[in-house]
Amino acid sequence: MAKILFLIIGFHKPSSRKRVLDSRAYLGSRGHEVTVREVPKGGMARAALFAGLRRHDLVVIQKKLFGRVELGIISMLNSRLVYDFDDAVMFHEIERNEPLRGKYFTRFTAMCGRCRGVIAGNGTLAELARLARGVGESDPSVLVLPTPVDTGAIVPRAYGGSRPGLRIGWMGTRGNLGHLMSIAAPLGRVMSAFPGSELVVVTDGAPRFDGMPVRVKPWSAVDETDDLRSFDVGIMPLRDNLWTRGKGGFKLLQYMAAGVAAVASPVGINGEIIEHGENGFLAGSEIEWEEWLRRLLEDPELRRRLGMNGRATVESRFALTTYHRRLAEFLEGLL
Repeated sequence: MAKILFLIIGFHKPSSRKRVLDSRAYLGSRGHEVTVREVPKGGMARAALFAGLRRHDLVVIQKKLFGRVELGIISMLNSRLVYDFDDAVMFHEIERNEPLRGKYFTRFTAMCGRCRGVIAGNGTLAELARLARGVGESDPSVLVLPTPVDTGAIVPRAYGGSRPGLRIGWMGTRGNLGHLMSIAAPLGRVMSAFPGSELVVVTDGAPRFDGMPVRVKPWSAVDETDDLRSFDVGIMPLRDNLWTRGKGGFKLLQYMAAGVAAVASPVGINGEIIEHGENGFLAGSEIEWEEWLRRLLEDPELRRRLGMNGRATVESRFALTTYHRRLAEFLEGLL
């Protein structure tokens, strides 16, 4: 039906894998010819890539914010552009601990203005895209589409039986370890109150917690599902700022898909995913982090109930099959 080109930030990047690469086969099953290219760094390589843009019916730019000149060239060669993003890319300076000068916001505004459609990972990002495009909330050119979870690959953990100790788990990249460290104090108090328990950190970094039992495990795609299912409680603490309000809540959704009771900061989409006390807990202070973690560690039935309700939430709202269908329908509507 259509030739669709996806320009991604990297084949190894989680957002590229989950939002683009996992959908190639489904789009192909609907008759589309899908091509995926990583945006190269060199000017000559980019020029060669841009030269082939005319051959495609849609060009989906995933997360990359091109400068004014390159964006002008791209839109001149192919005006049928779509922008997909699941982070607050317009506030990228915050992630880098740089002064907020508006460089990326200017690029973001230009990108949204040039594109026929925008796919945003949460409601906060979608609102920024609408402001950049000058359209209202009901405008169909902006779609809210959270990063999905493959509920077929991640099956719920088993409850019942016994095993030594209790595990509070965190999974994420080294760049997000600072968020975990922000709740070191309440974590330490909780771990002291439950002898034999441990904090399991699955990451590519090397966190250090003084006086607390911590087991650091390197992340791997092969072990990811088993690691998730080994947690008794999954945590997603976040500092509240313009960058974190744009996050997609993917790790939180993974905990929930694995049937693991979750506690998260009420920042950004987390507050939309979790219904407090029904499918997880929201903790906005050190006191609340300590309270909800204690409650969960001492009550296995509460862990089971929240874990199963969390799984049901992911199946109904954030499953990969739902993502495939909504993505395809949106792109086809723009053709």
